[in-house]
Amino acid sequence: MIVRDRVAALQRRLKRFSAKRKAPQVLPGDSGPSSSAETAKVSVVIPVFNAMPYLTEMLDSLQAQELDQALFEVIAVDDGSTDASGKVLDDYARTNPHFRVIHQPNSGWPGKPRNVGIAASAAPYVFFCDADDRLGPDSLRRMVDYAFKHDVDVLVPKLVGINGRRVQASLFKVTELDIDRRKILGTLSPQKMIRRELLEHHNIRFHEDKVRLEDGMVMARCYLLANRVSVLADYDYYFIRTRDDGLNISSERTVAEGYTWSVGEIARIIKENEKDQDRADLMVLDLYRRKCLRTYDPERFGRLGRSIRSRWVEAHAEFVERYIPESLESELSPIFRQRSQLVRARDVDGLERLAGSEALLRAIPHSSSVQINSDGSAVLAFRMEPAGGFDELFLALRRRGGGKDEKLLLQSGSAGSDIYSVTVPGGLLRGYQGNIVDCFVEASVGGFSGPPQRVLIGDDVPLPSRENGVRAYSTIHGNLSLDLR
Repeated sequence: MIVRDRVAALQRRLKRFSAKRKAPQVLPGDSGPSSSAETAKVSVVIPVFNAMPYLTEMLDSLQAQELDQALFEVIAVDDGSTDASGKVLDDYARTNPHFRVIHQPNSGWPGKPRNVGIAASAAPYVFFCDADDRLGPDSLRRMVDYAFKHDVDVLVPKLVGINGRRVQASLFKVTELDIDRRKILGTLSPQKMIRRELLEHHNIRFHEDKVRLEDGMVMARCYLLANRVSVLADYDYYFIRTRDDGLNISSERTVAEGYTWSVGEIARIIKENEKDQDRADLMVLDLYRRKCLRTYDPERFGRLGRSIRSRWVEAHAEFVERYIPESLESELSPIFRQRSQLVRARDVDGLERLAGSEALLRAIPHSSSVQINSDGSAVLAFRMEPAGGFDELFLALRRRGGGKDEKLLLQSGSAGSDIYSVTVPGGLLRGYQGNIVDCFVEASVGGFSGPPQRVLIGDDVPLPSRENGVRAYSTIHGNLSLDLR
């Protein structure tokens, strides 16, 4: 298998090296091929529309790249800017011969300028940037070296959020040569370096109309059709920004029906291109959780008017009927599962009640006292933040390393007390002998169930000495556990 894979990779390299570069296209309003057009290993494609004052920071970061100018070119496509962006681009192109500027009438969306950039490129790789972001000075050199050394089709560089922009930091903890496709589908933004042959062979292009998540549709196809997708996390490569003026495309108001149609297109692409349909279902479920079910986060849902809420629920219900079988909902965490069940039922009232209950459903338990008795039982007491209004609270004991939770009902204290307690029988604890048991509390409010929440224990809570083989202790993260080893 290893020998066959190496032979196949070598054949792909020979094919690419023997293929002629296409002649760069020259379009109206085009400054013409850059000085690096015939030698560049990567074309940096930037759609530009009214990007000042951020544009200069991106262009400066490209000027400062430590990669030889002969090995990369910048193709900036001015999409009919009405500010100074067009002039700034022309000024930079005059002093940077490896920069190319194409001016075009406004298309209203980044898809067309990105497609124009692809068409103008002749380099083996295309790297999509946004005009209001910036690169680290050694980004392109590191990315090009890694991609060519390892025969990468899609290279995902480490993103760093600036000015409050959130990124999925968990994706960028370590470099991964062959990242799991389900995992990488967690980032659908276009700031990736992609082999141009992959785009051309499969005729992959961006939607040119005003379609939300058009970049996600492209990235999903690229991930699933690529031979190798890699994450490069050894450097701060790409700094992605939230603009002060709030004019990021992602900040624009979304329309329920159109946005959900786009999510459906990505789901269709996944189903058509992932051979393992059980795995494809899980990929679609991840997409549904991120792009649909987060609409019902209490703060976000609370900002929507009643009629808008109904439109979102109806659009999502149609998506569910097409892509999410009921059996798949068991893979969701408790609150997301309940959201999905209510969406399926088109129950707007239920979703509103759930959103109003979530603060209590996610209440954090704090240990107030721990007692180990001579018979091996344990008496645990807790207070909840926020407090009050619970239907029921359960202690969930979980064997570290896996296993089914044991649940015990907590009893409330005297009237007006916010302390809840439970006695864990010695016989139950002895069943965990030789193991560590982690403590959680689950809340029930208004007929809804919350997720297991780890019990916190402060330094001010005294912990008893080991008794009958049971020791209560605080973990490195300040959580309550029982040691029965």
